[in-house]
Amino acid sequence: MKRSHQWTVLVTAAALLSGCSGHQDSAEDKSQTAAERPSTDPKSTPPSAPALPEGMLRLGSSFPFREVGQSDSWTVSVSALSSAKPSMKASSIPDGWRALTTKVTFTNTDSGIAELHASLDVTARYGPEGRTAAAFTDTGIKGLTFPDAETHPIRVRPGGTYTTTVGYAVPASTAGQPLTITIEGDNPTYLEGAIPGAPASPVDTSHVQPVDTAKELKFGDWAEDSPQLRIGQPRATGTTAEGKRYAVDLSFFNDFDDTLLGNRPTANLKVYAGAELTEGDFEENLSNLPSLAWIAPQRMATLTVHFTIPGKQNEGPVSIEVVDPYGEDVTYTGDVKN
Repeated sequence: MKRSHQWTVLVTAAALLSGCSGHQDSAEDKSQTAAERPSTDPKSTPPSAPALPEGMLRLGSSFPFREVGQSDSWTVSVSALSSAKPSMKASSIPDGWRALTTKVTFTNTDSGIAELHASLDVTARYGPEGRTAAAFTDTGIKGLTFPDAETHPIRVRPGGTYTTTVGYAVPASTAGQPLTITIEGDNPTYLEGAIPGAPASPVDTSHVQPVDTAKELKFGDWAEDSPQLRIGQPRATGTTAEGKRYAVDLSFFNDFDDTLLGNRPTANLKVYAGAELTEGDFEENLSNLPSLAWIAPQRMATLTVHFTIPGKQNEGPVSIEVVDPYGEDVTYTGDVKN
C-alpha cells in the first residue's frame, strides 16, 4: 500500500521483539538554471555501471544544494569512491574493515559571500541490505562535521569553492557492492557508486515481496502494510546478568519511485517472551536512530538492535506485533533458539 511522503513506522513487539523544514523561495530567488540542475560527469559513469532508480544520482554528479533554513545557494559535487590507507591517527574504523574516501566540493553560486553554518546530516549505507557505513576522520580527512561552523561559519566568495575529504569504512568483503550516500539539505539528495575492488554489482530487490498481512508472518517476511518492513530471525548473542541477550535485524524498503520517502522512519519497540509474555529490554534508544535516516528510492536500510529477556528462558515461540501510524497491525511468529 503506497502513501505518498508519510513513512513513520511505529513498531510494538509482543514476545521477543517487535521495529525538513524547507526553504521558501523568496521573490528575489532566481529560477533554477541548467547549470544548477543535477549533472553527471560522463567520465564518472563506467559503461558497465548498473542503472540507478529515478531520483538517484551517481557519485561524480553535481546538484544544487541549500542548508535547511538558509538562503545561500551552492552546487555540490561528490566524487567517486577511492580506497584509502588509514594512518595511526584514524578514528572509528572497525577491525577488519576497509577505508574509502570521497571528495565533496561546495561551489558558491550566489553573487555574494556564502556561508556553511553547520555540520551536514549525511548517511552512507553499503550493500543491498543498506547497512550503515562507519564515518571516520584522519589526517587530511575532515569529513562534513564543522564543529565551529555556528560561531565561525565557513565563508566562500562568489564562484569560489570549499572542498573536504570524507571517509567511510565498510567490511572488507564489500568490493563491487553499492555505497549509497544521503545528503540532507532542503531536500535529501541520494548518490550511489560502487565500492572499489571489483566490477559494480546491481542491486537486486526482487526478494522484496510483501505477503498477505491478514495472516501471521514468519520472521524474514516483508509486511505489505507496515509499509515495506521486515523483521529478521532473532538470534542469541550471549548471556548477561539480566538474562538472555538477542540480536535482530530491522529492515525498511523505500518502494516509492520518487525522490522523497517522507519522514525518517522511526522504531518504537517492546519485547516479550514466553507464555506469560515476560517483557524484555532493548539496549538501544530507538526513538531517533541515525541508521534510520532518509532512504533512497528502491533501496533498503537495515540495522541490528539488541534486547535482553530476563530469566532463564532460552528458546521457544515468540510473537511480534507491528503497529503502523494508521492503526494497521501485523503479527510475526516464530521460534528463538540458542
